[in-house]
Amino acid sequence: MHKKPVNHGDIPSFFDMSKQNSDTMRPDDKGRQFVTALARGLQILSCFSANARELSGAQLAKLTGLPQPTVWRLCHTMLQLGVLIRTEGDRLRPGLPVLQLGHSALAGFDIVELARPHMQEIATRYRAACGLAVPQGLHMVMIERCHGDNPLLTNLRRGSTVPISSSGLGWSYLAGTPAVDREPIFAAIEREDGERWEKCHAAFSAALAEYEETGFIVNSGSFHPDYHNIAVPIFNAQGQFHCGINCGAPLSTLSPTQLRNDVAPRLLALARMLEASRVLE
Repeated sequence: MHKKPVNHGDIPSFFDMSKQNSDTMRPDDKGRQFVTALARGLQILSCFSANARELSGAQLAKLTGLPQPTVWRLCHTMLQLGVLIRTEGDRLRPGLPVLQLGHSALAGFDIVELARPHMQEIATRYRAACGLAVPQGLHMVMIERCHGDNPLLTNLRRGSTVPISSSGLGWSYLAGTPAVDREPIFAAIEREDGERWEKCHAAFSAALAEYEETGFIVNSGSFHPDYHNIAVPIFNAQGQFHCGINCGAPLSTLSPTQLRNDVAPRLLALARMLEASRVLE
């Protein structure tokens, strides 16, 4: 069974990203029906993650930027409802109702439905394109594609195919496949797509080395001369490659630094969120 790559560094959760978006929303954007107390309670819950399972009131106040008396009043209400539970050292953690809500939200969602709004948010933010694809023969088939506002994006959509040999999504499949199982794939590529693979093989090898360190693979110019993208493999509950997810744009609108420093953490967070959901069981 193939093991997932090691988590290198702190990857922000999607709750963190949603918080960033809500923080920039003006009061008049929220409307008269907006309930501030509810929003603040949800903001508190969003501070908890796999790396922060228990937090104190002071920590929650610092993370949210809310006054500590406000945080305590909200936490007191959630404690009474069982949404939060008190632990040792006067710390708090989410209770079972939060878990039940999560399961309810995910029930009936397949991976495309679950991934689509987050893919679109990334694509819109960076004027890029995000794709979700599965392997079929020596190609990757797009099962979802989201576009930002950019006339220079490649003309791909749901149902389009890209070669495994030269595409970021294809490279995510190769990177997410155990080394011993790659050899038959390489042999088939050399036999049926040898000319293209000869041009891309060295770039893939360099990208694979970076993937081992970062968890994402970079394809710069191999699929299209002026197009670069990053891709991340997504594994099922058994640790096997399920699909790849990528984000890319022309070099003229998305710099390599942005791609690695800004887009990559978001794409990694989305991939890990999809793996943690129950849609891949």
